[in-house]
Amino acid sequence: METAGEVNAVKRTLPCAVLAVLLALLLLLPGCGTGTNARQETATAAPAASPAAVTVPPKGVGLRIAVASDLHLDPDNTDHSGLLAQASYSMELADALLWDARRQGSDILLVTGDLVNGGKPHRHAALAEKLRQAEAEGTDVYVLPGNHDLAPVTQTEFAEAYAAFGYDEARSRDRSSLSYSVTRDGLMLLMMDTGGYRPGAIDLPGAPQREDSEAFLSESTLRWAEAQLKEAREEGLTVLAAGHYNLLTDISHEQGSGFYLENGERFAALLREYGVPLYLSGHMHIQAVQQEDGLTELLTGYLLSYPTGYSILDVTEDALRFTPARIDVDGWAAETGVHDAVLRNFSAWQKENFRSYCADAVNSMAKRNPLREDEARDAADFFYAVMTAYWDGTLDNRREVLQTMPGCRPFFRCAEGYSYGWWLRDLMESANPMMRGFALDR
Repeated sequence: METAGEVNAVKRTLPCAVLAVLLALLLLLPGCGTGTNARQETATAAPAASPAAVTVPPKGVGLRIAVASDLHLDPDNTDHSGLLAQASYSMELADALLWDARRQGSDILLVTGDLVNGGKPHRHAALAEKLRQAEAEGTDVYVLPGNHDLAPVTQTEFAEAYAAFGYDEARSRDRSSLSYSVTRDGLMLLMMDTGGYRPGAIDLPGAPQREDSEAFLSESTLRWAEAQLKEAREEGLTVLAAGHYNLLTDISHEQGSGFYLENGERFAALLREYGVPLYLSGHMHIQAVQQEDGLTELLTGYLLSYPTGYSILDVTEDALRFTPARIDVDGWAAETGVHDAVLRNFSAWQKENFRSYCADAVNSMAKRNPLREDEARDAADFFYAVMTAYWDGTLDNRREVLQTMPGCRPFFRCAEGYSYGWWLRDLMESANPMMRGFALDR
């Protein structure tokens, strides 16, 4: 944990949203501690509502797109007892995602990068096999690379590995990157390769040779994107843009932050100019919604942490409608005959580990800012309740109830001088109701 001075230094160099993300990456890792003081009973605040149930759309009405990100598939990681236990289930969770997206009636599965962990060829091959099965069962799949997907594979090898999942079906491919466009049902999917991978992976004939691995959109890629947007306008197509890296300035920050996209603001301006309502991204490992000057960005979270979520977009004649979804891992395991005890009781396992993490975080801070035993338990319950409400999208309308919990004051007293304190307070103040779902005009 940081000292108060270190926290203040971080706040001077990083916007609040970025540090919130960095903390969330730690906070949402199941199995991070023993949780010896975690309570299993329900917190005193009213229980948070689950995300709205996603129902299968009527046949012939609109287009349903399941959006996932950051699968980080790694068939080599099979240690179910380690600190990051959920990551060791990446193969099974990918299967559960494909099952759940199909169960929800998705016509398309769009994956916005970090498909595998480390870009190794056999990991891409393992995922491609799963995606082939998904397409055989009726779900069209389109993918993009993220910063974990190239090197050792090159750009050319990536496009070959995923030829059946966008690249062979593209109406246009950018010669400078792995960006491409696809058209169907009055919709153009503008799939943007935002780079961010090691220079050794760059081998397309028109690609600029970069000295670093900073995420970027090159001048030639921006020209290609604008040409696609012009064609879409001329043909009366609605454009839905996607990329791995984040775009809006509340999310995308200065060089070296790990969340910077060179020329991101210029691309955002292009999307606004051509009336594109929505940009889909991942990378930050959290579910979030940002809006800026008429452009909405939807971040889809990390598959390998709580709450194992993805996004559902319904494209109708007049709107793009977002609904948050969670993979029913328990249901998938039961239906497919999986015998692993964790997977058959996955929801309860996740929650238990999440509670344990909250308790461990409070106990760690309490070493410097002591609490009584009952106060520590209440503070952990409060932490758990706030974060559960955040992920459920109900934090904005449950804020006052949460503030009356017995653990509210002990938590913030214990968190004095730690990033968790000011971060959680900021999170509660800025909670976005759009996380429960939204509709944008086409």
